[in-house]
Amino acid sequence: MESNEKKLVVYTIVEGKDGKSYWVRIGRVFSPNRDGSYNIKLDALPMNGVLQVREWEPRDEQAGREARTAPPPVPHEGFSLRDLS
Repeated sequence: MESNEKKLVVYTIVEGKDGKSYWVRIGRVFSPNRDGSYNIKLDALPMNGVLQVREWEPRDEQAGREARTAPPPVPHEGFSLRDLS
């Protein structure tokens, strides 16, 4: 990406058991292709099917904001890691 281009990241919003929304960073958007399209690399797939693309903000600018972290993972009902072995 050129320095004057905005850096974009991909989030999904997870609803916690406490009723709060948590922003989980799951990927990034790469600089535009010649035809104006974008390539997106996802490190995870959102369970709710919703993606949010936003400008990346350095940690310094996030100081003082509520943490954007996900709650601890909760196993899906009817599924156990033991099912994989």
